[in-house]
Amino acid sequence: MKLLVFFGLLPVVFCAGGLMGGKSNVPNPEKDDQIMAATNFALGELNGLLNSDAKMTNVKIVSAQTQVVAGINYYLTIRVQYGADVKECDVVVFVQSWTNTNKMTSQNCIDLKATKRSLLGGIVPADMDADTKKAISFGIESFNQRSNSMFRSQPLKISNVSKQLVAGNLYKFDADMQETQCRNSQDNMNKGFTDCQPNVNGLRNVCKFTVLQQVWETPQWKLTDFSCNQGGLLGGDSHDLCHLAHFTKFKTDFNKNYETTQEEKKRFKVFCDNMKTARKIQDVERGTAKYGPTIFADMTAEEFGLRLNPKPWNLNVRPDNMLDADIPQGPVPTSFDWRDHGAVTAVKNQGSCGSCWAFSTTGNIEGQWAIRRQKLLSLSEQELVDCDKVDQGCNGGLPSQAYEAIMKLGGLETEKEYGYKGYNEKSCYFNKTEVAAKISGSVKISQNEVEIAAWLAKNGPISIGINAFAMQFYMGGISHPWKIFCNPTKLDHGVLIVGYGVEGSEPYWIIKNSWGPSWGEKGYYRDVIYCQGYYHVLCCVFSGLLS
Repeated sequence: MKLLVFFGLLPVVFCAGGLMGGKSNVPNPEKDDQIMAATNFALGELNGLLNSDAKMTNVKIVSAQTQVVAGINYYLTIRVQYGADVKECDVVVFVQSWTNTNKMTSQNCIDLKATKRSLLGGIVPADMDADTKKAISFGIESFNQRSNSMFRSQPLKISNVSKQLVAGNLYKFDADMQETQCRNSQDNMNKGFTDCQPNVNGLRNVCKFTVLQQVWETPQWKLTDFSCNQGGLLGGDSHDLCHLAHFTKFKTDFNKNYETTQEEKKRFKVFCDNMKTARKIQDVERGTAKYGPTIFADMTAEEFGLRLNPKPWNLNVRPDNMLDADIPQGPVPTSFDWRDHGAVTAVKNQGSCGSCWAFSTTGNIEGQWAIRRQKLLSLSEQELVDCDKVDQGCNGGLPSQAYEAIMKLGGLETEKEYGYKGYNEKSCYFNKTEVAAKISGSVKISQNEVEIAAWLAKNGPISIGINAFAMQFYMGGISHPWKIFCNPTKLDHGVLIVGYGVEGSEPYWIIKNSWGPSWGEKGYYRDVIYCQGYYHVLCCVFSGLLS
């Protein structure tokens, strides 16, 4: 019995015993024209993979199955003669008649005279034939294309070259790579040491390459895996974060480019030191947070510190007219996120300016304005950096003082009208006629985290100060540091709580940062909530007030 079903205008036939997804055995396969056609096609493909004058010839079709998919898969076991050897090959041929598609999607051959695989499916030392040389050249070019180094690298030595016939030719080799004096540019592609002299002061790497050749694909060459270790400096394995392959990936991920080889060497050393620190933080992490190569992984502690308050916040600073917040009574939602309610602008980037306090302040007022005026505005941090004369611009400040400055100025302009520069301007360019948002006061909110959650769920995002010890290398997850790393006398970073939630048994704050969307969880940080009176990192918890 046959059933004819139409998908669009293409008829697909389902035969009894061979429904979509199932396999059907074919009796007397050597008398089936379609099976013989698939077998002859597979033989041609296998011989094309051999790169040898000797050819396989068919001896017997041991078994055959068909499977109807978007076409037909032929599962064949064929016995072949190859010189003096007899081999048995399992192959899969895909045929789609209406598009004239014939493709061998899988193959594996075993020498029946041996107990181990040979030739097809086995790894053997590779002769330095034309294709092997092409594989090596392709791997070297791929390395240079992926490198952010200014200089092209070339192999001093190639070793451990092997070839494996899988669904194509799989080449593996090791290369002792040395930077040359040639720029790493399109103009210097395929140039060797004859044209580009070695740079004795350049980086040297020991690399492992895996290159796949599939002649039926476009392109036919692919670099499927590579890893490098800087010679004489590291000694770690491929799982060590202090590894040149990780540094290369880091440079690619964050578009890092260095002007000189000396600068690149310096940054690699800093990267290694930082990854050791990240590993130590990871080892004592009690939550689900992951630490590793963030955009700041090549920065020293001093360079990274420019994004923080240079001096810890003075917890006793509080304007005379700052009120204590009224804490809402009653049940508190188990989770809440002001991003879902249109009260949070896109993640911003403060750059290498210690203006986190300004971003924390504007984020809070943006939320207040959106909730009470039904209009989400992106407000100006640069106005505060330039015009708040109590705080110190890129050298740090406090939200509590910033609220006072905003009221004295008469309000905040938008980001569009007073754009962010990321440095201290010599003058204040505030224009009172361009004011977009005003506040009438500010409040200090409880340090009890249940009360903070209650206030946030009802009133909006909150400006807070935290200890940023673990944040330089934070990549995602719920951060749950030990108390020793959360010294409340060393609060050095202003951020914005926009919500909270629970993952598994861990309650957490959702914290908007100002280091751009490529950091953390698309610019956000999740930090554990203790909720049982246990002192945590949350201090200086503030909000502006709208009249």
